Formats: sequence, structure tokens, C-alpha cells
Amino acid sequence: MTISLASERKLLAHDEFELIRTTHHPDIQSLDLDALRKARGDIRGQLERVRTISRHKRREVRGKGEARASGASGNAEHAQERKQVFAQALRRTNRQIARKEAEEARARTADGVRRALNAKRANAAVRHPGPGRTANAGAVDKPSRAARTKVPPAKVGSVSQANKKAQAKKDG
Repeated sequence: MTISLASERKLLAHDEFELIRTTHHPDIQSLDLDALRKARGDIRGQLERVRTISRHKRREVRGKGEARASGASGNAEHAQERKQVFAQALRRTNRQIARKEAEEARARTADGVRRALNAKRANAAVRHPGPGRTANAGAVDKPSRAARTKVPPAKVGSVSQANKKAQAKKDG
């Protein structure tokens, strides 16, 4: 479930809230990729810190671990909600980084396609050179002087039949 900006402001200290505020809609659009990556690292650090506090708080409630010094836990009130705030901010930041990287990849691809098209158009005007010297007509066919024998079509099947009968006679 999302947490409202007013609730985030109540849960977090001022410096933590300033970090989280930049991950919301109007502000996150204006950040460049390097600033987003830096913010992601800062948010991850805060999330780990709050996650540790939340884990210790749960252990204390269950009676599994000893109570820590008051300063060691940091701000332990509403640790679970604070953890959710940082997790949502990290999710927003990661999605924005993915959008920016995809936008840059599309721009690089479009630039490459544009350069390839320009190169293709530039090469389209170039024609292949003429063949230069070529051979003459080459060898001329000599018609064969041997007489061609033509077997009438009716005779073709009868020869096969005669061979079949002769073989049958031999076989007995």
C-alpha cells in the first residue's frame, strides 16, 4: 500500500525526508541518470539501516534479543513503516533509472539507424564501373554430322514387351 507524502513527512527526519521527496513525481523527472544512481545508493543505505533497526525491534518484542541501547537503534519508532517508505522510494528510483536507460538506448539505436540510412543513401549514388574489355562471342557450336536415329513412339513399348516375353520364355 502506498504511503502519502504527509505520512512520509511525519515518519521521517528532515534530512531523510529531503532524500525521499526527490523520488516523487515532479522532482524525479528532473534528475539526471547520475543523480538518480547516487540517490539510489543513499536510499539503499538508509533502507538497510532501517531494516536492521526493524529486525532488532521485532526480536526485542519477541524476547529473542536483548534490548539495545537507546542510541544504537536510532529512531526505532515506526520502524516497519519507515522501512516501507524507503522501499517504495527505492522502487520508484529503480523504475525511473530503468526508464532513463531505456530512453538512452532508444536514442542510441535511433542514431545508429539514422547513420546507417545516411550511409546507404550516400552509397546508392555510386555506380559500378563498366566491365572494360570483354571476350568476343566465344566458341561456335558445330553441328554433329552423325545421323540421328529416331525410334517411333509406338515401337518403344513393344520392344519392352518383346524383352519381357523372351525373358519369360527363358525362365520357363
